[in-house]
Amino acid sequence: MPDLGFSQFQKISQEQILSPQVLHALKILQVPSMELAREIADEMAKNPLLEEIAGTEKSGEVLPTAESSSHDEEHPDGDVGSDALEITPESEPDEFEEGEKWLESESVPVGSSAWTREDEERRTRLFDSLVERESLPQLLESQIALCDDGDASPETLRIIAQNVDERGFLDVSVKTLSETAGVPADEIERNLRVFQTFDPPGVGARDLREAFLIQLKRFGREKSLAYRILDEDYELFLARKFPAIARRFGVSKDAVRTAIAEIAKLKRVPADDFSPDENREVLPDMTFYYDAEKKRWCVRMENAYLPRLRISNFYKTLIAQGKIPEKDRAYFTEKMRSGRFLINAIEQRQRTIEQIGEYIVAAQGAFLERGPAFLKPMTMAAVADEISVHETTVSRAVSGKYAETPHGVFELRKFFNAGLETESGDELANAGVREVLREILDTESPKKPLSDQKLVAELAARGIKIARRTITKYRAIMKIPPAHLRKKF
Repeated sequence: MPDLGFSQFQKISQEQILSPQVLHALKILQVPSMELAREIADEMAKNPLLEEIAGTEKSGEVLPTAESSSHDEEHPDGDVGSDALEITPESEPDEFEEGEKWLESESVPVGSSAWTREDEERRTRLFDSLVERESLPQLLESQIALCDDGDASPETLRIIAQNVDERGFLDVSVKTLSETAGVPADEIERNLRVFQTFDPPGVGARDLREAFLIQLKRFGREKSLAYRILDEDYELFLARKFPAIARRFGVSKDAVRTAIAEIAKLKRVPADDFSPDENREVLPDMTFYYDAEKKRWCVRMENAYLPRLRISNFYKTLIAQGKIPEKDRAYFTEKMRSGRFLINAIEQRQRTIEQIGEYIVAAQGAFLERGPAFLKPMTMAAVADEISVHETTVSRAVSGKYAETPHGVFELRKFFNAGLETESGDELANAGVREVLREILDTESPKKPLSDQKLVAELAARGIKIARRTITKYRAIMKIPPAHLRKKF
């Protein structure tokens, strides 16, 4: 019998660990506008070296850039004009380089000032203890990072995640996803099976039926009557023909009612807990407008909600003149660094979002001119290649961000979806197809509503060829019942 016991051994491995600063930068990139404003307010409360530049920024004015921030040095007394700009690592005072040695000193409270190290530690513990609500993309990304299933690829799982809409549904077929991502369909299918084991239950489903089945499977109800009804005769369930269901499965009507009651408790929207509050205030991050002089569509960033920050001239002067006590230098050095980091992170966030907006404007001219029915397919991978960032950066940047367009306010994520080619050779996004479908349904006769098969024919007459099951899926997304339930006598 082998000897069992404990042993120690060394193992060399490589792994990527994100620093707290990088994690903070990613958070700043991802948070919506109003949350960013609160984040900045929190940082200003913790950092005495950060101050807001007086004056109201004009609508459409781009946030100051790093290259122009050296003008701050012209106002050593702390007074700034309307052209006051932020300080960045490239433009910090030469005198501060000597201050790098201050890190070797121990940081102690700053005399009678209210901004002591103990105060700072208390604030840090307070803010670190606050639990922030996790977004759906964050939850999916964390599960992808922890997934150790041998049949799954993190890259393919991320491709699937990027095509999951805010409701948690995969709003594109495996075939289309395979073609647009350049990944074999069988690999997409294999990874999708793993993805559908993630939380929230039902995420990654391609339609309502699959979402229900995934949830029942998760709850260990694969052999239940509810599962069998959905799996074997979904049409009878949709038609609410309960007596026929009882005969079909050889069970009593009471058993059917119990099964239907179980299905009724399942979530129709898998990511419902992550869905945005439709009553909340939406603040556009940018505006798409037509410039008559340039004769083209342009992007204007809406920065009015963001305070314009800089490192306090008062403290910069004290640092430059060496008037900070030796015991407090490490504290002020750290605050200088964290302040510069925050300013740069905000600037980088705005620049990245603006670049994405410029790409959308260039790619979606037909939408801007004619409306949602003319949205063209667009992928995050294409945008990432164009602006030289990773796909996950694009995903974070568009999360919770909005644009004011001639056709209303749209979430940036809405512009990213796969599509199909019409008979004329033009490409049309899935969202555009749904808009055309809605136009057809809005004009149908209430007494003779169009069946899904007839809707296929109607779309084909407009040069759009899609399968009947796709029509069914689109109806479910648009919350439109089948023809027999739309009929009015």
